[in-house]
Amino acid sequence: MSLIAQDIHVAFGKRDVLRGINLTALPGELTAIVGPNGSGKSTLLGAITASLPFRGRVSLSGRDISVMKPWELAAQRAVLPQASLLAFPFTVIEVVRLGLQSGTAGHRSEVPMQALARVGLAHHAGRTFQELSGGEAQRAMLARVLAQVWAPVENGQPRWLLLDEPVSSLDIAHQLQVMEIARDFARAGGGVIAVMHDLNLTALYADRVAVLAEGQRLALGTPSDVLTNDTLSRAYGCALRVSTPPPSDIPYLLPHAASA
Repeated sequence: MSLIAQDIHVAFGKRDVLRGINLTALPGELTAIVGPNGSGKSTLLGAITASLPFRGRVSLSGRDISVMKPWELAAQRAVLPQASLLAFPFTVIEVVRLGLQSGTAGHRSEVPMQALARVGLAHHAGRTFQELSGGEAQRAMLARVLAQVWAPVENGQPRWLLLDEPVSSLDIAHQLQVMEIARDFARAGGGVIAVMHDLNLTALYADRVAVLAEGQRLALGTPSDVLTNDTLSRAYGCALRVSTPPPSDIPYLLPHAASA
């Protein structure tokens, strides 16, 4: 039932971007991928989604994705890229319906509006996508992928959300909203893999965290296990101090506690 990436290598020309990365993500959990710019986070997600050529093996619920048909992959996982550009003036609801048609709930005409309501954009359903702000467009695309895998578990099989920097254009209230959506999807039995930059949101919402640096995995474990002074200082190349406020024991970082 898990999503497993084994010995993943990616090269752009002569430059090795990923060097033998292993990652196992479990349904029922939110797995975050963190690391500095250029560490290979989005590239790893690109390999996992088969949108980039790679060496190694990625399996989804025991099946190698290289032998799965596009419609089979679309029925099991939905991918939110960092940015989405549309050349035609689709309305917001039409964009979300594209996700519905790619998934397994195409017969449920009510799902697109429910997905838009989930991300707080139901009142924008009739607007064209190009009229939206950057943050609104990001949430509309999240509604699209939610519509694609609306049921976190279907016929006993978990569905997956694969999110590349899902909160990058959002204010803090909508960041929390999106992370709650991702966590709820996982709590309902689905699996979530999210590329993240915000370490505090990662600590707050992730069940497990993979820390990347220079194309390699430095650590994989719970936030408390891997978001440590040593691991993060090594990954980001600067001295960082992690603190935990009582009584939650959730790690957090303060900028004034970092030094270049």
